[in-house]
Amino acid sequence: MSIMTEYRQKLSTAANAVSVVKSGDWVDYGAFLTAPDTLDAALAMRIHELNNVKVRALAFPGIAAVAAADPGEGRVIYNSWHFSSADRKLHDSGNCHFIPFIYHEGPSHYKQNIKTNVCMLKTAPMDRFGYFNFGIANSFQRSIIENADTVIVEVNENMPCCLGGANESVHLRDVDFVVETDNKPLLTLPDPAISEVDKKIAAMIVSQIEDGSCIQLGIGGMPNAVGKMIVQSDLKDLGVHTEMLADAYLDMYEAGKITNLKKHRDPGRMVYTFALGSAACMIF
Repeated sequence: MSIMTEYRQKLSTAANAVSVVKSGDWVDYGAFLTAPDTLDAALAMRIHELNNVKVRALAFPGIAAVAAADPGEGRVIYNSWHFSSADRKLHDSGNCHFIPFIYHEGPSHYKQNIKTNVCMLKTAPMDRFGYFNFGIANSFQRSIIENADTVIVEVNENMPCCLGGANESVHLRDVDFVVETDNKPLLTLPDPAISEVDKKIAAMIVSQIEDGSCIQLGIGGMPNAVGKMIVQSDLKDLGVHTEMLADAYLDMYEAGKITNLKKHRDPGRMVYTFALGSAACMIF
């Protein structure tokens, strides 16, 4: 059977794909911008047919439809490994439960401790070899997929393909349903505000950085201030090994400050887990 024949056989509407979810199931969503907003909305439409469905998300971008559709009725128990700002609001209203864990232990939890009935995630379109790339959020989706009874991907043409060499994609043979979407633009974030305190602390940090250093910056005014000061500095040959990739890295790269040539591990390559920022950062 050809790849495209198999693709067409697995092509489904969102409503049909989420019909596999049963009461009592554990449903895992993709992390960060691989969260399946189309499938989430379709599952929310079935909320009154179900009971005790447990959803696990990780920094869902916006308000998850399943959580909003079931405010404390117990039809869906919405959980998050790592809160987004919307997840925090849901938590404060009693509609989101935090799951404490150490990030690097995520894959081992799915291999040893917990079970997934249905995995849903957003991906880039399938390539000619049959792979769906996880794009700009390669968390521990691969471990969830390997753990799941049913795998559903929703394809978004705006999701870029981001190469990593391993575990950054899923093959069509491991997918049960493919849902094509309306290709809604990916969430972007505005530049965070930088306070005078941020600037003063950032100046102290930058003064301690040496040529060839490997850096990690997070989200917010402080790391953004550090990045902007590095752009204006004499630093060179910096490397990146980070959890979050933000606009500050794009600015430093375009200014020639980041080469990754001095890294002992993955030399010449910028390593990250997920990207969040402007539209330019999303295609960086």
